[in-house]
Amino acid sequence: MDRELFLRELKTYGEKNDIPNISHENAQYLREMLQSNNTQHILEIWSANWYSTINFAIEMERTWWKITSIEFSQNAYEEATENYETAWVAHIITHYFWDARDIIPLLDETYDFVFIDGLKKESLNFLKLIWDKTYPGGTIVIDDVIKFRYKMESLYEYLKQESITYELIQIDDDDGIMIIKKPMN
Repeated sequence: MDRELFLRELKTYGEKNDIPNISHENAQYLREMLQSNNTQHILEIWSANWYSTINFAIEMERTWWKITSIEFSQNAYEEATENYETAWVAHIITHYFWDARDIIPLLDETYDFVFIDGLKKESLNFLKLIWDKTYPGGTIVIDDVIKFRYKMESLYEYLKQESITYELIQIDDDDGIMIIKKPMN
């Protein structure tokens, strides 16, 4: 199977059906980030139809590391399950159908890369939940932080209050991401 072709088809399907996938440019940027950081264990909060997850899995498969993905929507979960089987990446992915706010405290793993693409108004809660589950030096990426900033004011206030540094990167015309490197101490 040509997985890059499958990803293009999945992206097109998502655009036609209003599925909130990350942009192609964003996916490529994050794949390069995974490569350069030698990422070993990813946590993804919300996966939609798994366009982002399959992109991550293609990079992770090279080293046989692992992705944990949490999806809250029954329809998205079922579609994602079908798509990761089609893309032959199921062997490196643990996929949960659960509310991330409830399952993250139950996860006993630690991650070096976390991708948050859930409800924007819950971004601060997600960050707090995953903070202790992220390795020192790990990377936390939050999607859609420019166009939905108004839904994330509590996150921005918290980062300022806690002196947590971050970088905003506008990947494409539509929006950008926030990158937080967890301090080593």
